[in-house]
Amino acid sequence: MLLAAYFAVTAVIGGRLVVVQVLAAEQYQALGERQTQREVTLPAGRGRLYDRTGAPLALSEPAAAVYANPQAIKQGDTPPREIARALSRHLDLSQETLSERLTRKAGFVYLSRQLPRDVGEAVRAERLTGVGVLEEPIRRYPNGSLAAAVLGYVGIDHRGLAGLELAHDAALAGQTGTLRVERAPGGVPISNAPREVEPAVPGDDLMLTLDRRIQLAAENALSGALDTHQAKAGAAVVLDADTAEVLAMASVPGFDPADLDAAAPAQRRNRPVTDAFEPGSVAKVVTFAAAIEAGVASQGQRWSLPAELEVGGTTFTDPNRSETTGAALDEIVAHSSNVGTIKIAQQLGRQRLHDAFAAFGVGTPTGIEFPGETDGSLPPVADWWATSLPTIAIGQGVSVSLLQLAGMMQTLANDGQRIAPTLVRGEIDPTGRLRPVAAPQRHQAVSAETAAVTTRLLNGVVERGTGQRADVEGYAVAGKTGTAQKPHPDRRGYQQGAYLGTFAGFAPADNPEIAVAVVLDEPDPIWGGQTAAPVFADIAKKALQTRRVAPQQARSPQFAAEGASEGQP
Repeated sequence: MLLAAYFAVTAVIGGRLVVVQVLAAEQYQALGERQTQREVTLPAGRGRLYDRTGAPLALSEPAAAVYANPQAIKQGDTPPREIARALSRHLDLSQETLSERLTRKAGFVYLSRQLPRDVGEAVRAERLTGVGVLEEPIRRYPNGSLAAAVLGYVGIDHRGLAGLELAHDAALAGQTGTLRVERAPGGVPISNAPREVEPAVPGDDLMLTLDRRIQLAAENALSGALDTHQAKAGAAVVLDADTAEVLAMASVPGFDPADLDAAAPAQRRNRPVTDAFEPGSVAKVVTFAAAIEAGVASQGQRWSLPAELEVGGTTFTDPNRSETTGAALDEIVAHSSNVGTIKIAQQLGRQRLHDAFAAFGVGTPTGIEFPGETDGSLPPVADWWATSLPTIAIGQGVSVSLLQLAGMMQTLANDGQRIAPTLVRGEIDPTGRLRPVAAPQRHQAVSAETAAVTTRLLNGVVERGTGQRADVEGYAVAGKTGTAQKPHPDRRGYQQGAYLGTFAGFAPADNPEIAVAVVLDEPDPIWGGQTAAPVFADIAKKALQTRRVAPQQARSPQFAAEGASEGQP
């Protein structure tokens, strides 16, 4: 009987050993590791953001994170209330809050994060049972709110949440590492136990196309315009005319990424990329360029303009004109004639007008790869109404982003070749080597000859037309004004008395260096030629000076001669 009992007990024990060591071995091994091992994430150094000159725009600095092990505190000799009292002298937390966290049923809890390093050292010097300090990075933006909507921001875990920080998070974030330590069942670390370390891999730096000097000039000019004209908001884009690199992309009012709670959601938007609007008369440049390209309009051609033009039951007129007149193409462009533009568009036809807007990038992403980018809108010809041709020809019934609008001018400034805009020049790996981004896509929207003729027409807008306040002393400027009524956000139609004032152009007109687009939201007065054009002039002047483009003592004789045409006032 004793022998039988012995064999029975042995069989039970043996069977249990088979279950523990063979059948459920992985399960029990994992349970043992959870009880005796702790894994700490080692954050990777996040890559920096630099402007095109090498000036830092975003960087990471060491900070402190204070944590506690409530299980170790429970087994220690110091009451949690006394530990909370000691910690409250260093942390911006009440004793009640700290006591609650110190008594949780957990082996690890953060008490406070992203603290100055000296605060972490002060906590460490207290030598409190179950309380420790970790080093973690904190994101800093040395220029404050400068280009904040473009750069974006990161969360408490140092991952990108908006802007370029989000768009390029994979490259910037790097790879986190791990530290594995052994601990006693109560949670107390075993100091002499072996530790396994997988080091973190730092992220790559990014060199941007932005020039912080031009960016600052753009933001200052917009801020001044908002004060002068009581506008709700403003935005500006500056592109390199040859490469379409974004030299500045400004949104005002902006925000400080170090104080996100103080910024409304609208202030965090990168308006030049995310917001679409009807451009109004500034988009007439597409109609003019398309007509010249198709041969239905020429620089010396004269047109008969009636006082009123009825299309599809809608009457179109020109401000300050009440009788039929004759006008050359130069005059139609310079004085932004709606009737003249519509008559030209009628000669062009629906399909060619649609294709021209599409060729200039309306209705499609620019290729900049920025989070939340709008495509704008360009309805297909099959969906056009009887009034679609005249309204689209004068910049209504379609919508664009400010970046797309700047791209229209860059296209004309670059001999008719549209280039996808870029914000990043390349990635800088830990060895300091720059890896340039892929070459942007290019598309010939109109011929170089058409672009040159259109440029001369747009120069007339600034010299003697609606855009005279966009003149930059010492430089020939080509550009176009726009004043567009804002669509109603909740229903069809437009908001009463709500307008956008715009101006877009490039300089120097005879050898373009930059293309600039400006929009003001509900300025007073409403006209883009009076409100947005001076902002263009301020930004363009500073950008040309920054890029060391020498002013001209006089206009280029060749450009002046080419600008003359019969019928010109």
